[in-house]
Amino acid sequence: MRWNGIHVNACAAVLGRREETRTAVAEGRYDEAEAAADGFLSISVAEGTPPVELAVRAADLAMARATVTAPQIDLVVHSSCNHQGLDHFAPASYVQGRTVGGRAAAIEVKQYSNGGLAALEVAAAYLTARSEDSAALLTTSDVFALPGFDRYRSDKGVVFGDGGTGLVLSRRGGVARLLSTAVISDGTYGAVYLGNAPFEEEAAGAEDGPVDLRGRRDAYLEENGELLLKIVQSLTERQQESVTVALADAGLTAADIDRWVLTNVGRTLDDVDFRAMFGIEDDRTLWEWGRRVGHIGAADQIAGLTHLLETGAVRPGDRVALCGIGMGFTYACAVVEILEQPEWTPAGAS
Repeated sequence: MRWNGIHVNACAAVLGRREETRTAVAEGRYDEAEAAADGFLSISVAEGTPPVELAVRAADLAMARATVTAPQIDLVVHSSCNHQGLDHFAPASYVQGRTVGGRAAAIEVKQYSNGGLAALEVAAAYLTARSEDSAALLTTSDVFALPGFDRYRSDKGVVFGDGGTGLVLSRRGGVARLLSTAVISDGTYGAVYLGNAPFEEEAAGAEDGPVDLRGRRDAYLEENGELLLKIVQSLTERQQESVTVALADAGLTAADIDRWVLTNVGRTLDDVDFRAMFGIEDDRTLWEWGRRVGHIGAADQIAGLTHLLETGAVRPGDRVALCGIGMGFTYACAVVEILEQPEWTPAGAS
């Protein structure tokens, strides 16, 4: 989708303390061979706070940086991958009540690692139908902690970091202009993350151990191994499609993109064919940042854009492609053009 008059007014990220992966290896929490292959140096770890509170803190910071006010917020969208601190409650409404208040629509977008980008497209469409004073607040938050989730072992090829983000989308200017978004889904091979076990009648408890995504995947491939090449091909093609559509809608080519913000996965999950198609080299990505914070659930792309703006790594006129992939599978790309170089101080560790 091509957007006109939709802006990233402000954004913010709240991360945790840095935990070096070599410490986890030394303590037997992270496989040494996997650590060497994936290339993560550290991850963000937040302790002593409910995950949704990271979204509240990030939202407060984003609103403090924004040029819009709370009464202009007509939509609040919250996204996450993991438990938000309490079963059976509404995180989006909680964030709204703790931050901007008011009577805005509050919804939750559950697209896992693609949640932040999916929320961006939903909010852009919503604002297009509203008045010029309308704005939206988008938040994410995730904490991947035991006993429910093992950040080093629940999945393979990625380690999970903790953090929250806030982004204010506005029709009245901002630090960047949203040029286009493309969000697509293909559930053909979504069962790869279901495994072969039956659905559970109730949520797993602490006694059941952490989520085992790699076990589900292994169980699926044990019975459907002949589909592996087709799955890999599908992942590459659909991810390429989302980027191709977003670039075309923005009226750009890959050569026009100055920085690429990708999902923070390890080297073993790098899609070489995808990178080659668009000429994506490490120096135009945020790999050196991502390998120090880990995969922050639904937050990688918004946190990455925030990092670029806070560090002055982008300047007015630069184009940034935010690319994501989520289980199920979903694929997304958003293209923004930087308008301002704000003087923002990064939030301290939680």
